[in-house]
Amino acid sequence: MSAERVDKQWKTKGLGGYSTGAILGTLNHYGVQVDEGAFKALAATQYPLQIAGEWKLSWKGTGPFGPFPYAAADELMRRLFPDRVTPAHLAEKIVGLLAKASELLTGKAEVSLVGPLDDVEKLVATLPPAGESRTLFTSELVNFLDRFANAFEQLPSSLQRAGHAELATRSANLQESLFLDRKGVVTALLEAEGPSRDAGIAKLSELARPAEGRTIFSRYWAFDALAQVEAIDAVKAHGPGLFDDAAKENRWPLADSIAHLLARLLENSPTLKADPSFVEAVVSRFEEAHRRVGHHGH
Repeated sequence: MSAERVDKQWKTKGLGGYSTGAILGTLNHYGVQVDEGAFKALAATQYPLQIAGEWKLSWKGTGPFGPFPYAAADELMRRLFPDRVTPAHLAEKIVGLLAKASELLTGKAEVSLVGPLDDVEKLVATLPPAGESRTLFTSELVNFLDRFANAFEQLPSSLQRAGHAELATRSANLQESLFLDRKGVVTALLEAEGPSRDAGIAKLSELARPAEGRTIFSRYWAFDALAQVEAIDAVKAHGPGLFDDAAKENRWPLADSIAHLLARLLENSPTLKADPSFVEAVVSRFEEAHRRVGHHGH
């Protein structure tokens, strides 16, 4: 095991300037027995957050070294698997893209999103296909993007409203490539928010229906988009059934989200309030979700 170690300034300086031996030596010193070969074996099937979670069980580092396991796992993966993007690396690029987009949307006409979009698209193209590895990657990525989730989700619509149609379409396609459950949804939402409202709503309505190979999460994102564009007839047609199908799959946190979305739509729509059967359908499902999940069940 390496006798080299990382110093206390690592959090300020980052780990890029330290040797692999020093990173491994620090892990060993604070209770994680791992060498380069053992790390490669771990990283063959896991991403940094999972690896760090295992290391934390035996971790003795405190103070500046309290958060070291994740940073070490991420840095080692970047070094030892240079062609394999980590969730933290992709998150950095997405946050950079959002920063440039913010400048563009606040009137800095000289700002270009082409380069940042190119960078993120290239990384997304290297991700594993649909399956457990992809799910693990996106789950970890979402943790990093938590503070920026709304800005990223709204980016295509924001660009379209600002007159950047081509960039809006590219960012919509990027989201669909990254989050596979949203395939077709983001581009259809852009349509529904633009001159082709009816065509976009029709596509979203189709995506909200049950279909072979279509997950309940894909259907939820389509329904969420219908709610955003206030497609009242489609909301009535799909909302209660979507809740029921989520409940059948025992996905109560998702069903609870659907119930709250329905309740919010009902509260804000005189048209929906005027339909007693829909009101009853929403209220009964809202109450059922609270019984199953609790009052703060998000």
